[in-house]
Amino acid sequence: PTPPEAAMPNKKNRCVIITPFLNGPINEAYAFEEGDFLIAVDGGYAVAEAAGLRPDLVMGDFDSFPLERLSAFPQDKIIKHPAEKDDTDVMLAIKTGFSLGMTDFRIIGGIGGRLDHTVGNLQALSYCLSRGGSAWIDDGPNKATMTDAAEFLLPFREGCYFSLFSWSESCVGVRARGAKYPVGGATLTNSFPLGVSNEFSGGDVIITKESGRLLIITARKD
Repeated sequence: PTPPEAAMPNKKNRCVIITPFLNGPINEAYAFEEGDFLIAVDGGYAVAEAAGLRPDLVMGDFDSFPLERLSAFPQDKIIKHPAEKDDTDVMLAIKTGFSLGMTDFRIIGGIGGRLDHTVGNLQALSYCLSRGGSAWIDDGPNKATMTDAAEFLLPFREGCYFSLFSWSESCVGVRARGAKYPVGGATLTNSFPLGVSNEFSGGDVIITKESGRLLIITARKD
């Protein structure tokens, strides 16, 4: 189904997708921005509601969240999909965001819970990148993104590790300036976890590479 006209964003570019799986409640650390277009998928509505957030759209197959909970929500802002479908609920939300002209995506949660959905959400990062967009997954302790760029600035996170993985067959000439453990021209492959558990040396890390699609993850130490 196409998004209802009432849901069309007004000069909004960042699409925030709220999923049911989150390591703790949504709080100020998630740094929502004025103008974010919020899509709650399935039980993500309950997560948004608990945080006092009102989504612009609620969508999904509602196989794990009763539609009765949405009786007071504007019905023209609910999109129900069949349970038997090719796309995950998160992927449907991403495609909806693209259809509304948005290219910057943030998936809230989506890492905890079922492992197959976690992998699917990592693939969703690659999907966004391949279509000219960008995306982050953020479940609180963990953040993940992908890049094809020759240079990427990874913002400092206090008390966190960062890890680099090759999503493509290989990433060649990978360097990380500002890392505790130097990375100088390494070749990462998608069959060996060479880039796991590096650390920030006190500030942002500048990551450069010659080729390949890089998966970047930061994770809290505790």
